[in-house]
Amino acid sequence: MLIQPGVVAPDLEMQDLEGQSQSIGQYRGRPLLLQFYRYASCPMCDLRLHDFSREYPRLREMGLEVIAIFHSSPRRLRSHFGGRRLPFTIVADPSRHLYRRYGVETSWIKFLLSMLKPSFYWDWLRSMRHGFLGGVDWQLASMPADFLIGPDGTVLEVHYGRDIGDHMPVYQIEQALSRVAGGHSQATATVLRSRIRRRRHREGRSLPSSR
Repeated sequence: MLIQPGVVAPDLEMQDLEGQSQSIGQYRGRPLLLQFYRYASCPMCDLRLHDFSREYPRLREMGLEVIAIFHSSPRRLRSHFGGRRLPFTIVADPSRHLYRRYGVETSWIKFLLSMLKPSFYWDWLRSMRHGFLGGVDWQLASMPADFLIGPDGTVLEVHYGRDIGDHMPVYQIEQALSRVAGGHSQATATVLRSRIRRRRHREGRSLPSSR
């Protein structure tokens, strides 16, 4: 069943790569972004992690916590990331239990259609430029998804990927976080809106065509 904005986020019990227990409930009081990626060596996932990690310090200042979920095993994830330090929690879900709870889909049609989009090849070139050469996995047709959960546990924003590299835009996350904050001064709110407009403009021009 697909998750809709406005519902209480289904709680999840999981373990991160450090063996620490994680749950949705323990993040109450803070906004939380659940990012569902594909598999460990997916080049589009690596590219998104690279891009998002550069944006995350600013989002963390707005109170955002992040859990990134992959359907690879813990061993494969540790091997893939090696010494690469990511600024948020990584969770392995090889059974795809968490994916099913949040309605994250597998679609061979969307997987094949991804390769017909010019943006796919643009992102592929970008991923190789950063050294993300990619690999294969038994579940190639898994689609990404993102869920922004508010401090009260309510789902604020939902983004089910339309192709293998399609994630929630950063400006959409910023807009939702600024609404959650609510108590910003007018001057701060103006700065945030200006920053979001610039971010939206850059993201819109980063691809030869929109997804």
